[in-house]
Formats: sequence, structure tokens, C-alpha cells
Amino acid sequence: MVAYKEFKLGILGVLIFILLTGLTTLALAQEETTETSKMNQSSTSKEDESVSRMHNIVLVNNAFSPETIEVNQYDTVVWRNLNRPKRTFVLVSEEDLWEDFSLGYGKSFEYIFTETGTFGFSIEGESGLEGTVMVRESGETAGEAPVSERETQPQIQQEERGQQDEREQQDKEEVTSTPTEEATPGQPAEEVQSSENSVFIRESDFYPKTLVLNTGETITWKNLNRPKRSFTLVSEEGLFEDPVLGYGKSFSYTFDEAGDYTFKLEEVPGSELVLTVE
Repeated sequence: MVAYKEFKLGILGVLIFILLTGLTTLALAQEETTETSKMNQSSTSKEDESVSRMHNIVLVNNAFSPETIEVNQYDTVVWRNLNRPKRTFVLVSEEDLWEDFSLGYGKSFEYIFTETGTFGFSIEGESGLEGTVMVRESGETAGEAPVSERETQPQIQQEERGQQDEREQQDKEEVTSTPTEEATPGQPAEEVQSSENSVFIRESDFYPKTLVLNTGETITWKNLNRPKRSFTLVSEEGLFEDPVLGYGKSFSYTFDEAGDYTFKLEEVPGSELVLTVE
């Protein structure tokens, strides 16, 4: 009887030992899992900090917005031309990081800064149109989205909506032809355009470049240049104050005296229209 009781106690002790060993192993496994999770979270956090960001610099109102920007190493900076009146600018790196880039209206240029330091940029031939990119080591400025991106994104969206409206308006203008642009089969376009004493500004020049009309007739200049931009019409004989013709705009003048007259575009050296009034 005593031996039987001792046998039962022995079995009970073995079961208790097995149970305690299992609980200890489970606790150690849970602790190891927790540590592994923390290490993975820490690694992910570090990776997030090193992710390259994109920063916008917008050329608008004849100035850069912003003029000075702070970025992390390996971040990308995007310059975008939304300036009015529309024209092409040449973006220059003061440290020759990139070759001079022609930035047309609505176009963009991007550069990844792989080195730390302070780098200047400017617009060729434009005094005061310059800015600075300050590049820090990766992670120093980590945090929320860059100020430049938050400030310029609404402006970019607004300009893009404006471009869409202009394209729609342009489509309407091209669909509705004017009497001066109606051609008969086989008749050259320039002759048709000049039949109503009209001169068009296209490809930064006059079309046609010569024109003959009678005394008392009126000539109309119209700016249909692409890319769209404004031009200043200059009369060499000082017939009128120099008018500025925006895209789609026109200017008319009636000639009361016979003679030869010369006209130029102030912004385009070499452009010339010779007009003969009989």
C-alpha cells in the first residue's frame, strides 16, 4: 500500500516537472518573438527615414518658389516652369552639377543630390532669378512632407487647371475659322492670310514678311506664336506706341500715307516686316 502511494506521488512529480518545463519554454519563446518584432520595427523605421523624398521648386511670377530649400542627401529636387507670360528659361547649376537645361512652360527638370553641401542654381541671362539647395546628411531633416512640397502643390494644381482651360479655349479658336484663314484648293496659306491685310506672328517671326496695300487700308497683326508668349511690336517710323501682343491678341493700324514702312519684334533680333503703301 505504501509502495503504491509512493508510485502515485512519483508520477505526480514527473507531471508537475513536465508542466513547469513547458511553461518556461513558452515564456522564453514569447520573449524572443517580442524582441524580434522590436528589431524589425526599428529596422523599418530606419529604412523609412532613409527613403528619398521629392521636393518642388516652381518658377512663377518671375521668381523661384521657394528660393532656398533644405533637403536630405539622395533626395530629388524638381524644378517646374509655370511662369507667365509663357516662355522658355535655361536652368543653370552654379556648380555644374548638370548641363544647362532648357525649361519650357509647363515642363520640369529633376536632379538627385547625392552629395551634401550648398548648391546654387539660376536662370541664364536673368538677373535676380536664382536660388539655393542645402543638402544635409540623410535622416537629419526626416519628418513630415517638405514645406516646399506642401506650399507649391496647390499652386501646381491651379496652374495645371489653367493650362487645361487654355487648351479647351484654343481648341474652340481653331475650330472656328476666320475669313482670313479660309483657303481655296491649291492656294498657298500665306497668300490666303494676307488677302485681308493680316500679318501673323508665328515661330517668332512675321508671316508674310512683306506686304503691299493701298492708302487708307488697314493692316492687322495677330500673335499666334507657339510656344505661346508675348511680343512687342515696334514701328521703325514711330507710327504708334509699341503695343504688347499676348497670344491670340491683335493690333490694327490704318495707313493714310504712301511709303515704305518697317516693323520688328523687340524680343526677336532679325525679325522684320516690310510694308509698302501705294
